[in-house]
Amino acid sequence: MDIFSSQSLSLLNKSLDGLWKRQEIISDNVANYETPGYKRKYVSFEENLKAAVESGSATKSQSNQKIMDADIKVGQTNDETMRTDGNNVDIEEETIEMARTTLNYLYSQRMLDDYFSRLRCAISEGSK
Repeated sequence: MDIFSSQSLSLLNKSLDGLWKRQEIISDNVANYETPGYKRKYVSFEENLKAAVESGSATKSQSNQKIMDADIKVGQTNDETMRTDGNNVDIEEETIEMARTTLNYLYSQRMLDDYFSRLRCAISEGSK
């Protein structure tokens, strides 16, 4: 039994990667708030993770590989802007998205910590 190849561990790992990338992109958006012509970027990965899980694989290793191969996509919005300089970054929206992403990251990190705490407890047979 390979304790490090569970589907939940793969999902947490890939989710943390996607959330980290989203934090980087939001930081870039905030940093370029006053850059004329800058277009807001975004990250999407949740749909790809969901599709990887729902695809159903014959083996655990194939399922985990599909999860790890799920794309973390960075896109750019070309929405119209009310600003005359062509920049379409809404600083309030970015701040809210950063807070949401940070909370999701911390929650996922906590779940990962709990996973390893349970393993540690099982290995030590419940004694600390």
